[in-house]
Amino acid sequence: MNQPDDTPAPIPEDAREVTEYQREEQDQLEHQHDDPDAPGTQQTQGDIADESSR
Repeated sequence: MNQPDDTPAPIPEDAREVTEYQREEQDQLEHQHDDPDAPGTQQTQGDIADESSR
């Protein structure tokens, strides 16, 4: 999400809290190299068998 140049990012009341813009930007950065066709990408932890109790 690109922030328009003429509109500054909103400043949170508490600077330790992230803004919605920062949250979206971080989400894009964390997933920029994800491969949507990779095996297991659509699986969640609940979909995978738990074999740790053996």
